[in-house]
Amino acid sequence: MDRPAWTVAWTERSQLAMLLVWSCLLVLPVGRLVEVPVMLMAIGGVYLLIKHWNRFLANPAFKLFGVVFLLAWVPILISLIDAVRPQTTATVALNHLRFAFSGIFIIHALSSFQAHRRFVFLCAWLVLFWLLDGIVQAAFGRDLFGFAIPESEPGVERINALFGNEGPVYPTALTVFCPLLWEHARRHWNVWALAVILVGTISIVLMAGTRSAWISIVVLLLAYWILVWVRYRRVALRISATALVAAAVTVTALTFGSQQFAARVESSVGTLTGSTGVFSDALGHRYWIARGAINMIAAHPVNGVGAQGFRYAYAEHAAAGDPYLSADPPIAPYHSHQLWLQILAESGVIGGVGLAALLVLLLMAGVRAPAAARQCMWPYALCLLVAYFPINSHMAIYSSFWSQIVWWLIALYCAAYGAGAAEHEGARRGSG
Repeated sequence: MDRPAWTVAWTERSQLAMLLVWSCLLVLPVGRLVEVPVMLMAIGGVYLLIKHWNRFLANPAFKLFGVVFLLAWVPILISLIDAVRPQTTATVALNHLRFAFSGIFIIHALSSFQAHRRFVFLCAWLVLFWLLDGIVQAAFGRDLFGFAIPESEPGVERINALFGNEGPVYPTALTVFCPLLWEHARRHWNVWALAVILVGTISIVLMAGTRSAWISIVVLLLAYWILVWVRYRRVALRISATALVAAAVTVTALTFGSQQFAARVESSVGTLTGSTGVFSDALGHRYWIARGAINMIAAHPVNGVGAQGFRYAYAEHAAAGDPYLSADPPIAPYHSHQLWLQILAESGVIGGVGLAALLVLLLMAGVRAPAAARQCMWPYALCLLVAYFPINSHMAIYSSFWSQIVWWLIALYCAAYGAGAAEHEGARRGSG
């Protein structure tokens, strides 16, 4: 029996909407091109909000996302009151609205379990391509698009794969999004395929040489191991044994076979133990940045120096003897390189409370969601764990690149929560 024409048209529109959401990940490595799908989704979100306002008010995903967005956005507005550069902070506040409306579009486009299964399938294969591209660049010096391994600083090469010369962001992006690949592999592929993917991800992240990504991959592995252990203990034992042996072999091989990796480990250990000078590398540099951030927090504790005002306030609050100020010409770091320091410095205690409430709200939504919904939310939850893990260095939270990633993931998490709530309600009515 043929389906009605309107049903076919709706299905096609739903698939196109899902592809538009997915395209944000597809074009993320290509400079600012990701702004195109985000703006298209934002326009669609405004239209949907006007057309279906009453329906959205009853949607638990919309309620969750709306409150989470306000917890992040209102502190930006309040920081505008005492901002050292009001025009910059106002621009941040205005630009963040596109994430609110694009999030509404994502919630509408991915409102069912089936949509999320298809979406994670698309993301998993794309992230697998990212991983293979990085492996090719590590093995042959150029990736599949012809990009050579760039120097992030003189004499230091960092695998950046298809991100080209966009800055050393490949390992960070890979660690944030690899849970989408891992979860799809765990659910649909055999255990050995999952083990190979885990080992491949660990290896390429270690070879890429970004220490924040090293921390992220360790945190992610622990969280993922706990998840698999709770659900499938026998499978977890096999995966753990295989991954541990392979990781040990990989680290040993890299230590003796890669001068870049060995030097990176040595400098990290040296800085942490104090055997090298405090300004010897990036970790030492961040010591001074952190001191400047703490001084900003002490001077502007309530609402900070304004969103993205860090670099403009740095000279006034830098510690005595700061090498950034003694450079010729003086340098003003763009941000604090640590999530909580940046939030407290730029939006004060108000921003810190907002961020804490935001994270607690997302966590409680996952805890209280039905079991089926939690399974749908898990991949996005693991991604957000990497993005928000506090004991690490971070990209600038208000920057365009990182904001795109974080709000895309938050919207997906809320959409999965809403899909689970709708499925649970439908099952309850059916049984009643």
